[in-house]
Amino acid sequence: MNSLTILLPDSPGWALHSAAPQPPLESLRWLELRPSENDGEVIECALLGLRGAGIREWLEGLEAVLSQVRGTPFARLEHRAAAGDEPLYAALRDGWLEADPLNQSAARGAFTARLYLRRSKNWRKTAAALPLSNANGSRLETGLTLFNHSDGGGGHQNFADIAAGDLRGGLPAPLSLRVRLLQPTGETLQRLIIAAGSRLQWGGEAFPHALEGEAALPGADCTATSLLTDAAASGAAYRRVQWTRPDSAALLRWSLSPLLLGFAAGRAFRSVLRLASPPPAGVYLRWRLLDTGGHPLEESPPFLLQPQSALQVGAALHLPPRWQPQITPAGLALELHAESRDSSPKTLDVDFFHLLPAEGWLELNALNGASAAEVWLDGENRLAYTRTAAGEIGFTQTLSGAGAQLMPGNDCRLYLLWETESGAPPDGRCEVQAFYAPRVNLP
Repeated sequence: MNSLTILLPDSPGWALHSAAPQPPLESLRWLELRPSENDGEVIECALLGLRGAGIREWLEGLEAVLSQVRGTPFARLEHRAAAGDEPLYAALRDGWLEADPLNQSAARGAFTARLYLRRSKNWRKTAAALPLSNANGSRLETGLTLFNHSDGGGGHQNFADIAAGDLRGGLPAPLSLRVRLLQPTGETLQRLIIAAGSRLQWGGEAFPHALEGEAALPGADCTATSLLTDAAASGAAYRRVQWTRPDSAALLRWSLSPLLLGFAAGRAFRSVLRLASPPPAGVYLRWRLLDTGGHPLEESPPFLLQPQSALQVGAALHLPPRWQPQITPAGLALELHAESRDSSPKTLDVDFFHLLPAEGWLELNALNGASAAEVWLDGENRLAYTRTAAGEIGFTQTLSGAGAQLMPGNDCRLYLLWETESGAPPDGRCEVQAFYAPRVNLP
């Protein structure tokens, strides 16, 4: 090892090891590496050898640095194997000093101590922007426009593609993002739904994730349905459905093509349903997959409609269930069922729903409404934050979900949907920038 340095935000680095150690540090020798109680982390122990003047001051300085490490999520270790090599980084979570059992007295001019560092298991290279592509631009690194729906209109896509050749390294690595709201102006990102998956496009075709409300057929328990035109809706229309049955009322049915199911390849997908108007209170929805004969194959757990949200997130379904790669899947039907406490007339206005990969799912929600028009997602540290004009960071978002792990050598499609103070207007636009730090294993 040529050098090892502790890096802190807005502070000079603290050199733990270098080609020519600076007094009073005489030596650093690694003793052990063991797993931490926290998944994905390890604890390393090094023996520090100090000699000469300034030992006490050096140790106090290191203690101060380690105290700062415990107070920030952005501390890192920088490692260089040899002079001129590309630096590698590991997230540094904690560090502490302990007296060595064979300690020598500082009064005799020498001292030994044990340094413990709790860090991320894997090392990563310097993060860089990833080229993103969709109908609004090709291989853009500074920001790509995404719409809050996908209906085939000019540039109306809520996804971005990442090419396999742009994902390097030897291990899966987390995705980081900058998302800036462009439209509507004067509002903030109150909720962000982020999903990502690989192998969702092939041979010029792609997984058709967006299904319109107007494409649905009425279910057996639908008492009335109509198609309403609305220039502000996805596809310029939405479907209204009415019912009275309280228990498992079959409302709407969509056809899932063999093409869609072939891309899905048995993986889990979650639904995001956009409603054109607030839903009735106390209603639960669930999805049911049916074969061509109308026999149920799989059913999702129920999810309660949230009156304050335009986007309703459902539980995951495997598409198709019991998938076998050697068999071309037949088309299936996806049916929306509703449950409620009474048989009073109820109405649901369905604009669209998207089937998004559950494997790279993440939701960001503003804390007490405190957000901004621009949100940063740090996938490495699992943090979401905003920045003021002065550069101050505010941790204004809660996170739920595992988040996207980018696979080296595999293409990736990134999906976004969001809510602002005015709901989830389909004509909303965001600028998205993606970042990626390739991970490597050190011998």
